[in-house]
Amino acid sequence: MFARVAVVIVLAGSIVSGPATAGRYQGNQGRPRKIFISVDMEGISGVVQPAQLGPDGFEYQRAREWMTGEVNAAIAGIRDAGPAEIVVCDSHGNGQSLLIDKVPDDVRIVRGFPRPLEMMQGIDDSFAAAVFIGYHASEWTANAVRGHTISSARLLGVRLNGSEVSEGIYNAALAGHFGVPVAFVSGDRLAVTQVQQVAPLADGAIVKEPYGYHSANTVTPARGQAMIRDGLKRAMTKLGSLQPYRVQTPIALEVGFKATIDAERAAFIPGLARSDAHNVKGTFRDLPEVTRLLQVLTSLELP
Repeated sequence: MFARVAVVIVLAGSIVSGPATAGRYQGNQGRPRKIFISVDMEGISGVVQPAQLGPDGFEYQRAREWMTGEVNAAIAGIRDAGPAEIVVCDSHGNGQSLLIDKVPDDVRIVRGFPRPLEMMQGIDDSFAAAVFIGYHASEWTANAVRGHTISSARLLGVRLNGSEVSEGIYNAALAGHFGVPVAFVSGDRLAVTQVQQVAPLADGAIVKEPYGYHSANTVTPARGQAMIRDGLKRAMTKLGSLQPYRVQTPIALEVGFKATIDAERAAFIPGLARSDAHNVKGTFRDLPEVTRLLQVLTSLELP
């Protein structure tokens, strides 16, 4: 942008089972359940190139409409299964891609950067589930549409406890820090399957088959929206079976930079040391701490 098991060890951490209160998944004292939606743009139906991804692109305004349509489809699918309080975190580019006047007026929207929890700003332990819309695969995933991790311009990748993570896996772990499971993910096939490695009961909508970094076989926006709505309606019926994905703490972080001078400067930060020309590593308390650090590392001015 993914038969119930007791414990599954995967990648950088584990899915940890634990009791879930009925109120969290069904709403407390008559209040509807709370669902958190994180939306990116690279995994939206029809999006394949920079022409759709930024204000200078000739199709960016259309892509904003497609993105908003998929968010609204997700909201409709969630509410097809019952009332829900929904927070949407606009997580692409400058955090202002969603057309907020086209979203239901009772939905809260997180906009703009910087913010402490990045693509997951606004999540806490009161949410029943997290939903990822428009996600993409990681930097090191061959043939993924617009594959990158956190910064396509600056980073070669991110490893947690020795395992490379996509933004979807990273954000699943960040949700897991608060005890929130991932219920659904949409994007290209590689993005969806990466998240489902750590959230095996999560439903998914594969809206495009990737051919490469800038090409895919995509469904139409209307078809993608229908797939997302149907998938979310199914996903809401499984909330009580979902388990959060948690990484072991403290967290061994390794960050790769495309420019060696960025790795050089990153190593000036206390707690980080250079492991080679392109990489720095260190150990940190938890994922919120790592998330704040990554925002600093990716905001360094270009030399």
